[in-house]
Amino acid sequence: MNLSDVETGCYIDGSHRSTFDFMCLVIEMAHDYGFEFDHDQFFDDVQGIRNDTLPEDEIHDVMDAIDWTYEDALGYLNDNTREGLYWEVEDQSLYLVEDADASQ
Repeated sequence: MNLSDVETGCYIDGSHRSTFDFMCLVIEMAHDYGFEFDHDQFFDDVQGIRNDTLPEDEIHDVMDAIDWTYEDALGYLNDNTREGLYWEVEDQSLYLVEDADASQ
């Protein structure tokens, strides 16, 4: 997959998902487009949260790490998408839209 080939539109409809699940989907999508991070640790953390197997004292730190990874993933998508387009989150969905400021 190549970010230079993407077209505008909705890429993730997260309106029916939890915020946690939406963030995980964005991270996974960015990973599919080349975003590098510790995927194995991410997968283990996500499974630990979903299966309620993480120690109570680790949950806050893991959620913070997932939140930071989500922000980094969005930054990666925007930094690597062709000029004139940007990724926007609205109503817990991820859209690729035209940047009105870029055309002026």
